[in-house]
Amino acid sequence: MRKGDIILKILDAIEHFTFGVVDLFGTFLDAGYGASYGKIQYQSLKQRKDKDWVSKEVELKRKAKQRYHSLIYKLKKDNLIKESAKGDKKFFIITKKGKDKLSLLIKRNKKMLPKIFYQKEKGDKFIIIAFDVPETERIKRDWLREVIKNLGFKMIQKSVWIGKIKIPKEFLNDLLKLKLVDFVEIFEISKIGSLKHIT
Repeated sequence: MRKGDIILKILDAIEHFTFGVVDLFGTFLDAGYGASYGKIQYQSLKQRKDKDWVSKEVELKRKAKQRYHSLIYKLKKDNLIKESAKGDKKFFIITKKGKDKLSLLIKRNKKMLPKIFYQKEKGDKFIIIAFDVPETERIKRDWLREVIKNLGFKMIQKSVWIGKIKIPKEFLNDLLKLKLVDFVEIFEISKIGSLKHIT
């Protein structure tokens, strides 16, 4: 993942949520340094049979923490974020310059997303699309919602949509490219009323 994407995620998180200085680091690790931290964890878990896997995991976390602090230092130095205190607790706040930077990054990322219009084709069975995309991928989630709406699906809950629409193969390929397949479930309702998982 590009450095700009990581900056976007941190600025976006700080703008939409109140993070303590310590809390943000945990969130940063959970979301991953890009998407790579999850891969690092996966590789680490695979090596657990190795007698020194614990020390390797500690070293990976140490490096992730080091990268995080370097990035936060740069964001503060560039006046994109600043610390604010409330009582004995410190928080990060996004600055005016940070909001401008965030807006530019969001526009750039939106341009890099796939199209929001696919060829529509009516189907003969009801299809249900349900998704639970993390807040850290808010831009992709917004893209997904627009695509589903443009295909002709109707919302029955905020993240659950239904319609007699054929799912375009190109759309499924784009979900894969955007690494959203783990967050999206697509079901087909058969004539007898049972659900068939089709992704």
